[in-house]
Amino acid sequence: MKYQHVWKRISAMILAGILAGTMTACGGQTADESETAQQAQTNEASDKEYQVGVIVKTTASEYWSYVVAGAEAAAEDLGNVDAQIYGATADTDYEGQLNLAETILTSGTKQAIAIAPLNSGMAETVLSQATIPVLAVDTNFEGAETFIGTAHEDAAYLGGQYVAEQIGQGGKVVILANIQGESTSEARVSGYKRALEEGGCEIVEILYTDGVGDKAVNVMEGALQTHPDMDAVVCCADDVALGAARAIEAAGRQDDGIIVCGFDGISSGVQAVVDGKISCTVAQDPYNMGYQAVESMIDAINGEELPEFIDTGCQIITPDNAQEYLDKLNSLV
Repeated sequence: MKYQHVWKRISAMILAGILAGTMTACGGQTADESETAQQAQTNEASDKEYQVGVIVKTTASEYWSYVVAGAEAAAEDLGNVDAQIYGATADTDYEGQLNLAETILTSGTKQAIAIAPLNSGMAETVLSQATIPVLAVDTNFEGAETFIGTAHEDAAYLGGQYVAEQIGQGGKVVILANIQGESTSEARVSGYKRALEEGGCEIVEILYTDGVGDKAVNVMEGALQTHPDMDAVVCCADDVALGAARAIEAAGRQDDGIIVCGFDGISSGVQAVVDGKISCTVAQDPYNMGYQAVESMIDAINGEELPEFIDTGCQIITPDNAQEYLDKLNSLV
């Protein structure tokens, strides 16, 4: 992986507002931009041999900015690729994402697309209309040429194992999931449950936050009142874990030893582990997802057979390795 490219782009994007609902310098658009502008961008990049699109779940997220950075870096490294980036302004904007995908497909300007679908129905609709290769990124769906991302259930299992070791048998755990029914979130919940139950822990409640930190604060406040004796909270996103930590602090319980586990490994999540605000996070590699998505689309366009699953890896970030991990990231900026 070409990490020298990614972190320069990531830091720039984060300083610019983590995309903030606008698209990246490689020419992507939001759901609200016109087809005329879309066509103008396509014409501007018409000298590239390969025209591909990457549709992320939202542009208003640090995590997805890493995927974007990886896709941009791959297009730059390959040299003959124009990778347009698209995304809705929220990861609950199902209609916006579907409209983006349909517009791209009907325009006939792309030779392949990679999608991180907000729901399976959106993916099925896209596949029914597609005459080009369609790849899955971060979130798998049936019929995709390949799935590029994390084995979410297995990754959450590792996080659940770590938490179970910290709290021991009989420990009481709340799970803060993202969007109910969304396949990635549900896979993470399954992984957490399996590890915690095998470790003899009791899952006292599963609550949904839509993957939004502010909502997680409110949900966690209620959970602390309902389950004052909880020993841990495992979360399906770092933003959710940070929200849970805020609620714990607001309740004056930051010294009660409640274990908080995040998921994603974004910089704010890792920093929170360093600072002792959360206990651990399951770090994905979203940059690698974006990079390999573009590489794999080119392979698909050229008729190469893709593997069913391209595992971009994960690791557990704990107080033992958080500073080292953060130093490594900072050294690449």
